[in-house]
Amino acid sequence: MKILSLFFIGLAASASASCPDPTLDAPRYSATGPELIAPQAWPVDVLAEAVAPCPDWRMQGTVPEQVEGFLPVAPTAVFDLVGLAPHILMVMAQAPCDPLLAVRSPDGLWHFGETANDREEVVVWSASDGPLQVWIGSRGASACSGDVILETFDR
Repeated sequence: MKILSLFFIGLAASASASCPDPTLDAPRYSATGPELIAPQAWPVDVLAEAVAPCPDWRMQGTVPEQVEGFLPVAPTAVFDLVGLAPHILMVMAQAPCDPLLAVRSPDGLWHFGETANDREEVVVWSASDGPLQVWIGSRGASACSGDVILETFDR
């Protein structure tokens, strides 16, 4: 019994120590700002591997309640984006397992989803061209299938 308890304590400690890692590979997609005026959706697996929020995010002033849940360690998807200069970018996650959304814009800034319209949404006001990394996890420790949706709006 003691060994089993130590196993679960070690498992919990390793899960809380891991954070989403922007250096890991992920499925890649390409899109342009003008194409995304009409929303585009990509099917994704929603994974719950790392406990959120990460300690680094707290130091950046993240509100912990906004990102409480579980995220995958590797990005769910990476979008190579071009032609965003005249647009506002919206990233959305829809899934039946209460999704949690984290986005890292090409400038290296983290953005976290807010619940609206029965999904998680992030608005990147000054989106720039380059790789946009998206992590979709769940507020509970469950995994499911879902969609990531990108849409742009004229400024």
